[in-house]
Amino acid sequence: MNDLANRDYSRSRAVLMGTWKYTDFKEAPAVERSFNRMRNLLKDPVCGQWPEKAIKLFDNRPTLGTTHRELIATFKEAADVLLFYYVGHGIYDHRERLCLTVGDTSIEADFTAATGLPFEAVHDAFRASRATVKIAILDCCYAGHAAEGYGSLSANRLPPVSGTYLLMSSSAFETSWYETEDVADAQTCFTKALVNTVHGGIRGGPAGLTFDHIFGVVVDQLVENGRPEPRRRVEDHAANWVFACNNSPDAPPEPGADPDALYREAYRRETKEGVERLPAIAAMYRAAAAAGHTLSMNRLGQIAEGRVQARMQGIEPGPADGAALQEATQWYVKASEAGDPVGPLHLGQLYEEQYKNQNEALYWYALAARRGNSAAQERLTGLEQRIRLGIDVSRQPGGESAEEPEPAPKAPAAHVTVAGLAAEVQRQRWLADWNGSEPLAIAQCLDVLTDACGGPYGEWAALDEAERDLIVTDFVASLPGKADLARAARRYYEAVGPGNLRDHAAGIRRQAK
Repeated sequence: MNDLANRDYSRSRAVLMGTWKYTDFKEAPAVERSFNRMRNLLKDPVCGQWPEKAIKLFDNRPTLGTTHRELIATFKEAADVLLFYYVGHGIYDHRERLCLTVGDTSIEADFTAATGLPFEAVHDAFRASRATVKIAILDCCYAGHAAEGYGSLSANRLPPVSGTYLLMSSSAFETSWYETEDVADAQTCFTKALVNTVHGGIRGGPAGLTFDHIFGVVVDQLVENGRPEPRRRVEDHAANWVFACNNSPDAPPEPGADPDALYREAYRRETKEGVERLPAIAAMYRAAAAAGHTLSMNRLGQIAEGRVQARMQGIEPGPADGAALQEATQWYVKASEAGDPVGPLHLGQLYEEQYKNQNEALYWYALAARRGNSAAQERLTGLEQRIRLGIDVSRQPGGESAEEPEPAPKAPAAHVTVAGLAAEVQRQRWLADWNGSEPLAIAQCLDVLTDACGGPYGEWAALDEAERDLIVTDFVASLPGKADLARAARRYYEAVGPGNLRDHAAGIRRQAK
């Protein structure tokens, strides 16, 4: 049951109950937010993603109605884990029994038990369940009353992980606190601390967090902030049940975790979560890489280079240097030695762009190409062409030029002439091949011309943006037909002469002045 990535919750049930609209009590929007946060937490991979069918919601019930009966029926469906969570106003009746309130629960002691849900009834519903692990989390005033006489939830005692865990936000005669609406995203203090602890993880903690681990941190946070001290009651082995993964950056991976599952989860987080979670994501990749997972080795190389962080931040990556470059190289070498086709591609890029060693780059590109990597073959072909032509590439696609390129000249305002009108008619006929879309026509001309000039990593890579614009504009001016576009692009490049693209762009610029 400790492998959260593969945990099966089909035989478990989580019942979430919350009330924030009342007749006799003050309404508490913070309760609704806490209720939703707990629901979202259970569906988060950090808790193993409880499926929708395993979660039953008793949200904002206006009256008690059949709630007790529904609780029993739902509790009886659980065979593995049964979790009950309540957030809202708590009150005790004339016999000092805790009652969980619903919309019309009466504040008068004589009517409290008749209009609210006594925890005694919840306890009886727990007794009807055959679940191995039974957990109750109460975030309400006077929650400590739940442990008075009814602390045991009567779990089946089956080793190694079984028993009951009762978690209470306050003692028997203390109120529980919630944030007022002048606080952004106001919530109940106990649930907020609990959910934040699970999401943030516990430094120095194990790979899997039990409620005992979480409880200790939550207590410290709340007491330090002057909030009521939570209480707990544990029986048998429920304290050993793992509730969540430890999201702390320095948390170790779960022993024996499946490397493919670790990689998939780490990659999912990489694409969905913020950059502040990158250390935890990297830890998961490292755990998979330690088991020989080559995709994870490559991701760790990308992290070392700074590419993953830049992608998460939506910015262009800068060049890696020093220890970062060395670390990235080591990860790519490990992947390559394990027979991976992507690792040598990355090594080729590092040697070409960072180490400026074309011979090593050729070796690694060729190795990746032999392993079926088409991107490596494209880079290999382009580099071989540039070496053959003696072209030194000072910039790579996606990088910046060493000097700011001179802006392309603006065409002077044209006077309307018969020749001009005829040329425009001819141009419109040419655009008809692309359904009249000039951007589409130019984009396809650029794509085909790039290939004709050695590909994106061949001679074309030596040009800056302004030079490329000049050459594409010059090529488009000949109105190459769509059906004959590839042949026209080859003829254009042959006419310019291999190795002469930069000089040709300079000539176009001079003519335009």
